[in-house]
This record gives sequence, structure tokens and C-alpha cells, in this order.
Amino acid sequence: MIAATGFFMFAVAIGIHYQINVNGTIAIMMIILGAIATSRLHLNAHTNQELVIGAFVGLFPQLILLKYWL
Repeated sequence: MIAATGFFMFAVAIGIHYQINVNGTIAIMMIILGAIATSRLHLNAHTNQELVIGAFVGLFPQLILLKYWL
């Protein structure tokens, strides 16, 4: 979840910075994020709380560093 969410935010930030349409990428990444979370829950590898924390850990560094690299 950390890596997938980090890449998702990276793709969104690149789309915003270069003013390109990334709606398709966002939709596909949301499906992939859902599939990753569902598979982790199905395999009993993680709990809901762990998946949410993983998503935030992947998202927040991208948001914090956004003003420095764009």
C-alpha cells in the first residue's frame, strides 16, 4: 500500500504540474489500490487499520515534498 499510494500521488502531482489529463491513470490506480487492499485483507496479512496507515505513510511524504520538487 505504501508504494502504490506513493506512486498514485506522484502521478497525480505530475498531472497537475504539467497540466495534463491523468483521469485514466487515476482510475486505474484506484482500482489497483483497491485490489491490493482487498488481497491483503483476503489473505489475512493485514488488518484494516494497517492498510489505512500504510496508505497514509505512502501519501504524506509525497504531499510534504510536493512544494519542493514542483
